[in-house]
Amino acid sequence: MKSTAPSSRRSISLASTLAGLLALGLIAPPAAAQPAAPPPAAPQPAPTPPAAGQPQPPQAPVAAAQLPAPKADPLATALAPQPGGLTPDEFAKIALQTHASLRAKQAELRAASARVDQAAVNFFPRITLTGSYMRLSEVEQDPQLAQFGLGAQILNQYSLSASLAVPISDYVLRISQGYAAASHSETAKKLEVQAEALKIAADAKISFFNWVGLKGLVVVRDEAVSQAKAHLVDAQRTFEVGLLSRADVLRLEAQVANAEQLLTEAQATLLVADEQIRIALGAAAQGRPLTVGIDVMTGSVAAQPPPQPLPTLQEEAFSKRLEIRALDETLYSLKKSEQLTRAGYFPRLDAVADVTYANPNQRIFPAREEFDLTWAAGARATWVLNDIATTAAASAEASARTAQVAEQKAVLRDGLRMEVAQAYTDVSKAARSIETAERQLAAAVEAMRVKSELFRAGRATSTDLVDSEREVTTARLLQLNARVGALVAKTRLDHAVGRDARDANAVK
Repeated sequence: MKSTAPSSRRSISLASTLAGLLALGLIAPPAAAQPAAPPPAAPQPAPTPPAAGQPQPPQAPVAAAQLPAPKADPLATALAPQPGGLTPDEFAKIALQTHASLRAKQAELRAASARVDQAAVNFFPRITLTGSYMRLSEVEQDPQLAQFGLGAQILNQYSLSASLAVPISDYVLRISQGYAAASHSETAKKLEVQAEALKIAADAKISFFNWVGLKGLVVVRDEAVSQAKAHLVDAQRTFEVGLLSRADVLRLEAQVANAEQLLTEAQATLLVADEQIRIALGAAAQGRPLTVGIDVMTGSVAAQPPPQPLPTLQEEAFSKRLEIRALDETLYSLKKSEQLTRAGYFPRLDAVADVTYANPNQRIFPAREEFDLTWAAGARATWVLNDIATTAAASAEASARTAQVAEQKAVLRDGLRMEVAQAYTDVSKAARSIETAERQLAAAVEAMRVKSELFRAGRATSTDLVDSEREVTTARLLQLNARVGALVAKTRLDHAVGRDARDANAVK
């Protein structure tokens, strides 16, 4: 008699497989539990309920596992503009009020303005007032002088005098050049203050966008945790019906733990960034929630490539950047200083006048103890020959400073050329990056949906599911970075080209 053991094992295996498929709702209930099928021509009767005591067929969980209706983009929802939210322009204005480097530039401007006032005073003639009193000691005199009326001694002497000096040669060689040098220096400092303010504002806007990016990162990490937990629940249900191994479940549990760790790190980084924003805002942050007040994820203005070619933008930067204009003013100032220094080669010519009201007046002879008024006027030429040698050295030093600033301008132009090129490249690729990131996200989300269905049916492994989750998270991060990067690139391009200089007059 043939053994029936293999047949029994095959029956048990088949029964287990059918039970699992029946539990997932992939096949219909057994035929014995169904009513007899009517002839094909007859209308289909309603199915008869199973007899009393007969086991109920398991319900298919596929209805409970149906995909929900498509929901809104979590990033777009979390980063949508809120009423009263913080904007980059507002954050930049507040940063200008608290930045120490701007206050230092403003102090330099006040010093330059004071030098202009000093140079302006040199245009006026020099007036000197002198008052004196002297008590003289008695001296022995020849008695014979008394017969000439010279014997009396005047021991108390009083004198009031005023002198006027008009620097005729300085008007031509020194004063005008000095005033022009001080004026150009003051203009250069004004431009430096405005340039520093624009740089601080641009950096503040970029810091704001990076803070928004961190808020988006927390949203992406939180969404990854939710996805991983949902897939873990599906895995546990599938494991319970025997279509999944314990290793697959543990793999998904590890994925949940990893996603939670990344979320914790992102939240900690955002906490520090929030505190930095509050410190920058100062009193403006009191009782104010840190929400976003601009459209980050759906705006299209920042993603548009610049219509002008790169050389045109570079020339625009050379004409608009305040740093270039400040160096031009500094060069003008130094050239005037060179002319002022070369004035030491020539003698000075001054027109002078003097008025004296004294008791006794030294010009009255014989001396008498009463006040007399006298005056004198003329011209005075002065030439210190040693100044010729010192002027030569000072002139060489001034020429070297002028050449140094001219080379600094050349270095600045090269730096601006590269700065504009980098910003131009970033803006040009921003639109493409956004478009590809959104296509990648849509494909990754659909791929994860398909993998999830296959995983529930036992036709995909946990590794496949974890890989699809990672692809979705990566795609969301790419989308976030592309959007934030486009805003950062546009801010840098506007500053590099000098288009933000229109706001420079707002800086006082």
